[in-house]
Amino acid sequence: MFERTANLANNQIINYRCDPTEKWLVLIGIAPGPTERPSLVKGSMQLFSVDQQRSQALEAHAASFATIKVPGNENPSLLISKAAFTKKQADLFFPPDFADDFPVAIQISQKYGLIYVITKQGLLFVYDLETATAVYRNRISPDSIFLTTEAPSVGGFYAINRRGQVLLATVNDTTIIPFVSGQLKNLELAVSLAKRGNLPGTENLVVQRFQELFSEAKYKEAAELAAESPQGLLRTPETVAKFQSIPVQAGQPPPLLQYFGTLLTKGKLTAFESLELSRLVVNQNKKNLLENWLAEDKLECTEDLGDLVKVIFRSFI
Repeated sequence: MFERTANLANNQIINYRCDPTEKWLVLIGIAPGPTERPSLVKGSMQLFSVDQQRSQALEAHAASFATIKVPGNENPSLLISKAAFTKKQADLFFPPDFADDFPVAIQISQKYGLIYVITKQGLLFVYDLETATAVYRNRISPDSIFLTTEAPSVGGFYAINRRGQVLLATVNDTTIIPFVSGQLKNLELAVSLAKRGNLPGTENLVVQRFQELFSEAKYKEAAELAAESPQGLLRTPETVAKFQSIPVQAGQPPPLLQYFGTLLTKGKLTAFESLELSRLVVNQNKKNLLENWLAEDKLECTEDLGDLVKVIFRSFI
């Protein structure tokens, strides 16, 4: 519970949200626009910190919380997205017939990493969560929408309009990647969406992007892409061979070891990867790393790996 800020005085409250930890709360209200244009609804927002017991007044018509893993940070970060009418010319691109329309809700798809902005007059704007890149816009209802809620199992949301219809909106798994890569001409975004949603049918795009990164000597980015490739598409002996072929710089760890290090941050290695990494660290005289990974169940134990481990540990006796 908290006291309303002054910017929400005489507002109609239309939304209240909290983050997954219940440490951050947001309250949204709307009020009529100026006398000469009352339909130009003004949106006001109050962001409240439970820990600090403090509020911040902002301008927005809708807001939502999400967690996102920022590249280079192993721990998820909390994100708040908000839609403000004052930014619509730059970000929302309202058609002329919707000049007085405004956002009433934001839903965030954790499954696909997308932001859905839903407006009063039934427009849907879709944005990429990481980059805020516009992905799609369409009208999903001829009647006013007044209530939405997330549909996490399908990565979309439900909406109720004034007619009482319950609408379900989500991503078409089979068409979104071809649309982003073909219509939007955004290969990087297409690959990112494919990784997040583990979407099939993106083999050529992922391989193309991997080859581009490799040719540009962006080995760290290439390793990240291989580690997160849909259905483990790039986690192959061929990829290991490519990293093995990179010349080792003086004073630097082998690129292949960096690649395996990236894989280990994502989870357990496959049998082939486990064996190749074990051979690598033995050659680097870093047997203690192998012992740690075995203790942490990071390696897939096979007969070949077991034989190698026996040889290594006999050398300690």
